[in-house]
Amino acid sequence: MSRKFIPLACLMLVQPALAITLEESIAHAIDNNPLIKQQYAKYESYVRDMDAAGSNYYPQVNLHGGIGYEDTQYNSGQKIDEQLTRKEIGVKVTQNLFNGFEDVSEEDRLAFEAESERLGLLSDAENLALDVARVYLELLKAQQFIELTERNVQDHERVLADIEVRQSQGLSSKSDLAQIRSRVATAKSSLIVANNNLMDKRVEYLRLVGVRPEGLIEPKVDSLLLPVDEDMAVQNAIKNNPEIRIALADLEAANHEITRESSSFYPEVNLELHANYNDDMGGFEGRDSDARIMLTMSYDIFSGGNTVSKKESAIWRKEEARSIRLRTEQQVSEGVRLAWNSWSMQQQQLEWLQQNVDAAKQAESGYIEQFKLNRRSLLDVLDAKVELFLARKSYIDTFYNQRLASYRLLNATGQLGYAMRLAYPEQWKTEVINNEQD
Repeated sequence: MSRKFIPLACLMLVQPALAITLEESIAHAIDNNPLIKQQYAKYESYVRDMDAAGSNYYPQVNLHGGIGYEDTQYNSGQKIDEQLTRKEIGVKVTQNLFNGFEDVSEEDRLAFEAESERLGLLSDAENLALDVARVYLELLKAQQFIELTERNVQDHERVLADIEVRQSQGLSSKSDLAQIRSRVATAKSSLIVANNNLMDKRVEYLRLVGVRPEGLIEPKVDSLLLPVDEDMAVQNAIKNNPEIRIALADLEAANHEITRESSSFYPEVNLELHANYNDDMGGFEGRDSDARIMLTMSYDIFSGGNTVSKKESAIWRKEEARSIRLRTEQQVSEGVRLAWNSWSMQQQQLEWLQQNVDAAKQAESGYIEQFKLNRRSLLDVLDAKVELFLARKSYIDTFYNQRLASYRLLNATGQLGYAMRLAYPEQWKTEVINNEQD
């Protein structure tokens, strides 16, 4: 990557040792992700192509020379040397005066192509940020699931110990003992599943970010950046989403491609300067030189329909770009509405799930007290514990899903990078060309 590439991780605040925030994780991933580096290289390549197109405005200077054996046969009777070592050297300077606006059109086309790649770079970075946010939240969720499952195992083991004592005193049956042992086995099995899930998420995090997830910190969403309603979310996305801006840049590039192909309908006018210095040419010994400056014109009268076909091809590519733009806008709008629905519904769901946890906790406590008075069976108590475990698990699951939905909403509206306080390198932020009125 270019030496201008500024490591994002260096711009983030220093956190305590062995702890990594979500923002740091994203910055680290963007610095090291191969896809980002590939897209950056592609963008820089288009910028260089644009610079190359601009060189056509300057005079083209060509130096040519040659030396070799020459055999000349003349029938005019003039004395000549039939065999000489021919030597020639010359310079040609060409300044294009008019070529049907081909150069300016090509430069503009490549500028919009470069802008499209720059926006693609930002889009890839935003999508990578969302991926890292997803894995980061899933890791936190997996950790909480393990803590919850461990508490569930310990809780069941305490009941098992109590039942074993009661059974030795003849206060509980063998079936009760078998029942609680079965539940302990189920809880321990669930703990193994939870640990396996955590290990999978750690591997995915390592692949995305490049470092091991240690000391994860609960992230906070900047709620001020979230839209207040669905319509505002769609409007923000239409204005800021990189994918739509990419489609607009591609459409402008297609426009300029049509103009470039139309240049073949015009003549090409050049101002040319030739200067030559030769020795032993055409069978005559000795040196000679010549120089001339000329205004030249060339014009294709017939090319077998090549010019017309190329222009029509460019017109169809513009139609393709226009359709891609419309489809992109539809997809972005759909994505925003889905993200909004997910975010708002889960926000409402959290309130009910919290009530579910509180009620399940109250039911469990009541069942335990009633079990001690022989008014509830052991099965009732164990079922109450399972209900509480599942209620807490549902709350944790929805809590992190709702948090992820917030980041999806920010990503769809093109504000995730800003919300994460990512400091992109200056060349990422500098527009190559700006003409997005369509």
